[in-house]
Amino acid sequence: MENFNREEVKEEVLKASKWTRFFFMFIYSFVVSAVLNIAIGIAIIQFLFFLFTSKVNAALFDFNKHMHSFIEDTLKFLLFETEEKPFPFKKSANESEEDTPEIVEGEADVVSEEPEEVVEPEEAGEDKNEPNS
Repeated sequence: MENFNREEVKEEVLKASKWTRFFFMFIYSFVVSAVLNIAIGIAIIQFLFFLFTSKVNAALFDFNKHMHSFIEDTLKFLLFETEEKPFPFKKSANESEEDTPEIVEGEADVVSEEPEEVVEPEEAGEDKNEPNS
């Protein structure tokens, strides 16, 4: 058995970065548990959409992708596969500064259409050359 230096062990145990990670692991473990419960609820709702319309709801499908990504990132952090904290500390994979749309300001001319004048057909008994009085 190795001889451990008590001072080194004490120094390792008292490192703030390790306790910070423990704090985030504790918080994220509860958050991922809640997200899994929400995912089960959404799965049931998605099944109901599929049952009645034979299609999946596109908005829920998109939200599911974000939840899946969050759960995957969180599990990687909790299981020490990565030191990178999940959302909201991590930028999403499809979010980068290059993909951010540029806001362009401009002016538009408003075109209002005037109602067309309705021309009534002339009656058969009137003379076409006489002006209307």
